[in-house]
Amino acid sequence: MDDLSAYTPVIDRFLNGTMPRLNHARHLDVANILIHLPHGRTLVHLGLMITAIRAGVPDKYSREITDGYLDQLDGTLPPLERFADILGERVS
Repeated sequence: MDDLSAYTPVIDRFLNGTMPRLNHARHLDVANILIHLPHGRTLVHLGLMITAIRAGVPDKYSREITDGYLDQLDGTLPPLERFADILGERVS
C-alpha cells in the first residue's frame, strides 16, 4: 500500500462530510486516493453518502453512478497542491 499519510487531512475531511470545494473533479481526486486503502470503494460510497446527508440532499447520492465512475479510475494519486486549501503549509 502507498504511503498516503500526506493525504490524511483530505481523507478525514471527506469522510466527515466537510470537504470544501467538492466538485466532480475533486470527487475523482479523493476517490483516486481512497481506492489505495483497504475497503477504498466502500469508503468512497460512505463519504459521498455522508456529504449528501449533511448537505440535506440524501437522494443526490447514487450507488450506481458512483460505481460507474469508480470503475473508470486509474488510481493515480493527485498532486498535493490540489488540496492546498486543506493541507496549507504541508504542501511543498
